[in-house]
Amino acid sequence: MIKKITMLALAVVCTSAVAVAQSFDVDDDFGLDISLGAEKELLPELELSVEGNLRTQDNSQRIERYVLGGELSYKFFNTKKFDMKVSAGYEYMWNQKMEETKYKGTVEAVDWNDPNLGTISIDEYNVNERYWRNRHRTSLGLSAEYSPSKRWSFQLKETVQYNHYCSEDSINQLEYRYDEDDDVEGSHYKVKNDLKSVDAKDRFVLRSKFTVEYNVKGIPLNPFAAVDYGCGLNYTANKWKYTVGADYTINKKHKFTLYYRFQTEDDDDEPNGHMLGMGYKIKF
Repeated sequence: MIKKITMLALAVVCTSAVAVAQSFDVDDDFGLDISLGAEKELLPELELSVEGNLRTQDNSQRIERYVLGGELSYKFFNTKKFDMKVSAGYEYMWNQKMEETKYKGTVEAVDWNDPNLGTISIDEYNVNERYWRNRHRTSLGLSAEYSPSKRWSFQLKETVQYNHYCSEDSINQLEYRYDEDDDVEGSHYKVKNDLKSVDAKDRFVLRSKFTVEYNVKGIPLNPFAAVDYGCGLNYTANKWKYTVGADYTINKKHKFTLYYRFQTEDDDDEPNGHMLGMGYKIKF
């Protein structure tokens, strides 16, 4: 029965993904987020968790990232209705940067197709082909959870993230420049193939996440909604994530999660747009 429920949920998510991706505006991206995790209580209130993650981009046509990470958390305050927890985590990411076009300027050129030899505007630009760039992420978090009843719970989590972006070289770059020797039938451009590199960089982000969860009476289903805001500390960035989903507890040791997320940000860490996610977690 459990296997049938899991397979049915996966089929619904995949079918919805195709339908949703086809209906988006051209500026929206769509991706899938798939995760597998495990938890183990090392000592009373001290827990270790590990997780692997795969995420897609470009309307799920390409991989956006692979992630491996772990987190250690300690619940230092625990009552029936209120508890607090500190956590520390580390993740290693393999990120794929999609092809990018950068405008370099405009040249006014003679229009040889005009009998009066007027002028036309030729945009010059560079095209950086897609490439992989690795990243280290270290996190420190503090969370508080309030459960006024058996059904409702409210959680606020503050996390400081340190991200180290590794340097990368041998990135293929095509430079499109106006060709002064271009004839009437030409494309107006001469193309130069060059190699580009990016330097290592470090970024600090403060994330604030508020989550509301409800336990449905009679079935092991916990719908939830969350708002996540990220603010750059050593650079300018604003990141918003809005999530709705549900946890389905298969039994005491197994949990399955489905969610939908819309995210937007003004830097280039992640694509803006929509995401469908699924996760499976086992507790030892």
